[in-house]
Amino acid sequence: MNGSATTFGTSQSFSPNHLFGATHTPLSSPVRSNQAVAQEVANLFRQGRQGEAVAVLNNQKQAQPPAVQQALDRMVSAELQYSISPNSAYNGLNLFASPAEIGAAIRQINEAGSEPPEMPDTSTLSDQQKFDVYASIVQTRGDQAAQNDLANGNSVIVGLRAETNTLENRGRGVYDDRIAVISREANGTVHVEEFNQVSTEPSAQYDANLASHPDNRFRRPVGVDVTGDGIRDQGRLATPQTIQMYEDTHRNPVSAGGTDFALRPTPHAVTQGQGGVVRFTAGTGYVDNSNPATNDDLNRTFKIHSGSRTNTDSAGCTTVHPNDYVRFENSIRTNPGQTTWNYLLTEVSP
Repeated sequence: MNGSATTFGTSQSFSPNHLFGATHTPLSSPVRSNQAVAQEVANLFRQGRQGEAVAVLNNQKQAQPPAVQQALDRMVSAELQYSISPNSAYNGLNLFASPAEIGAAIRQINEAGSEPPEMPDTSTLSDQQKFDVYASIVQTRGDQAAQNDLANGNSVIVGLRAETNTLENRGRGVYDDRIAVISREANGTVHVEEFNQVSTEPSAQYDANLASHPDNRFRRPVGVDVTGDGIRDQGRLATPQTIQMYEDTHRNPVSAGGTDFALRPTPHAVTQGQGGVVRFTAGTGYVDNSNPATNDDLNRTFKIHSGSRTNTDSAGCTTVHPNDYVRFENSIRTNPGQTTWNYLLTEVSP
């Protein structure tokens, strides 16, 4: 199978949109998939029929959870592939939506297509709704190869990173990120497996810049000296980024179910991975304005593997809690012929 190499490419919290009480012509239609509605809405926008587009979109959003509403905005943005602006020439009659409704909907669509997603609450969602949520993130944050994988029945790994200080848990890391493995069969059947005990960030125990910090149980330095000061600088994967991975091995803890399975960037991904790593170059545990970071190129050490129960064991890899690791390994094998996997990693909005 051909996948991507390495490519780089939110949002506000929306409550259900009840059309704000405007005078409009209601639209009704049989129950349709969210993707079909997104395609119709995008077509209406292309035709300049913005009021109708907003009415159809808001009608589909009603009674759906916020995570699905946000996914619909991402789907529309992905279908359009460009930012839109209100067009007063077509909206003066207010037959379907008011100018305020149109402006608000367009702003949400544009932001959904350009900003990081929120960490979605999927606790009450069906598998199809979960698939729509994560597939819409692939549409807006992933690359064409990841989108092609979904279209061809292959599994795609979606990683969501919540920014965390590397000194947490005395430098041993915390499992506060998420991975979802999604796929769709030719008959439309979807598969979604979620993993909520994941770390996509390094832990300070391997950060030489934090070796003497009182809250850090320092083990050993791991990284590359990118500043020339003789100190190895710890790294993490830059976001958003899609990385093609292949099956390899890692010495996982026994608690991971006795498997040494791991995923590693393919040689082609490494070749294409310019700027794919962010290096921590000052001892704060954060990448922010007070902690200048330097981009480095991707290398083959940035794997997906198991961590330990009380330690993420991450020096920059994505690690999964050992209780979930065998399930993760099984989840990516819905297509027996798949030999590489596209891993989309994105940050989430605070």
